[in-house]
Amino acid sequence: MNRVNALLIVFALWCAIFLPGLGSTELKGEEGRRIMPAVTMMEGGSWAVPHVGGKPFLRKPPLVQWCMAGTMKLFGKNTWAARLPSVLSVLALAVVIIIATQGWLITEESLVAAIVMMTQVATIDKCRLAELEAVYVSLSGIAIVLWLSAWAKSESSWKLWLPAMFFNALAVLAKAPLHLLFFYAIVVAVLMRERNLRTLLDPAHFAGQLIMAGVIAAWAVPYFREVAAAEVGQVWQRQFVGRVTGAEMDLKKYLLNIPSGLANHLPWVLFAPLLWARGVNDTMYPRGCSVLVGARNAVVVCFFALLLIPGVLPRYVQPLVAPFSLILAPVLWNCPRRFRHWWRYAAFGLTFSMFLCALAGPFVVAAYGRDPGATPIWLSAFGLLLVIGASLCLMQLRRRLHETLHLTLWTGIVAAMGMINMAAVAMPVIKRSDNIRPFAEQIDTSLSGDRLIAYNLDDYAPLLGVLFYLDETQIAYAPETSDAPKEPAFYLVRGKDRGKFAKSFNILSEPIATRAEKGEPDSVVVRAVRIK
Repeated sequence: MNRVNALLIVFALWCAIFLPGLGSTELKGEEGRRIMPAVTMMEGGSWAVPHVGGKPFLRKPPLVQWCMAGTMKLFGKNTWAARLPSVLSVLALAVVIIIATQGWLITEESLVAAIVMMTQVATIDKCRLAELEAVYVSLSGIAIVLWLSAWAKSESSWKLWLPAMFFNALAVLAKAPLHLLFFYAIVVAVLMRERNLRTLLDPAHFAGQLIMAGVIAAWAVPYFREVAAAEVGQVWQRQFVGRVTGAEMDLKKYLLNIPSGLANHLPWVLFAPLLWARGVNDTMYPRGCSVLVGARNAVVVCFFALLLIPGVLPRYVQPLVAPFSLILAPVLWNCPRRFRHWWRYAAFGLTFSMFLCALAGPFVVAAYGRDPGATPIWLSAFGLLLVIGASLCLMQLRRRLHETLHLTLWTGIVAAMGMINMAAVAMPVIKRSDNIRPFAEQIDTSLSGDRLIAYNLDDYAPLLGVLFYLDETQIAYAPETSDAPKEPAFYLVRGKDRGKFAKSFNILSEPIATRAEKGEPDSVVVRAVRIK
């Protein structure tokens, strides 16, 4: 095994896990809120201040929107292109793990770490969506990987701090500075283990902080020229207070925080107890041992301490995915034989289940019908045959590969089989419950080229997702009643705003399109004129 082979394996698994059916499902969750600012940028809006629903979106910095706007410029305005930055960011992190750890971990251990990172439940779930988490977790993970690798290899202080702080700055522009808590917790824990906290006072560290400040300032200066600092401060303060004081806490979700957080790291969290196994670091050289013990303690403390705070959600600890994968890999490499024994049985059982799903797939599709936009059966079958072929090759190479590497590759192939099965079988069924794209198609058919006014949508993600599927040139925004035109027009009105809308507008027609909402009246498109 060499680094080139490891990169090829990572690329093949990435393609099989993250690309099947990437653009098949409609927007869900907060995707509409993330994508529409990028669409606005493409249509001539501000690139410094994201806008959504006709208003500045002040909650998050715009790096992810920049990436989405770039991919949609290249590949067109579609769901696949909007989600592409997320999956590319996972590949970038995996490549950095393979390359940056050379000289610290052997190639096989680096490959194990990359596969562990790519096949965790949270990685597969979040990184196939047009969300902030994928880019944010990858950039913050790259910073941690670069620092730990440089420290383990005893590289110069400039190599230790400057690259890591640059990627920390990019992560701030992707979402928020929360990852700096994890970064410095790991750094301090490793340095304390080495009794070398004076490294924090190294000039290179301060130079790295200046680089981070400069990268952030390159965006922040034009940003604050367009938006009042007081307004931004109020938004950020409300967000912070809501998280820390529990003002946004859901008790049921809070009680499930830690179980959900652990489930996000399946299946590899099942091996986490090995990090504390007796003699786990006996074969490691001193700095490698410091990295393992220090990062292990920091990851555990940050994970549980943060999830115990009311208002905090499991996704907030996802930046710990990269360090967890990195420290678990060498431990898995030397895991006891009894663990590998049960691991093999589990992998065999899951593989058999995937084969059964593949066999049942054509019958399921025949029973539910097939959407014209779904992944073609022949393409899914071809992908599945490739994965099956890879499984057979892996069986042949069993005696030539270290058992841990063999089982890790097997686990990655099982994940690939699962995602190909999902694209071929589950997604066509899931699409039958779509309610965003059909609503958009209903609007597009009914408008017949007329302009649509989005009334007071703010950052309501589902209806923003509806607008994504419409022609942007036909859409205008009316954040307030006074922004609406005086002549009759078609208005998209959220269900909870229909009462307010009826007081300020004369409704001239029955709804031409309707979408059911949870816990509130239906959202509608109606023709109306503003009351003067």
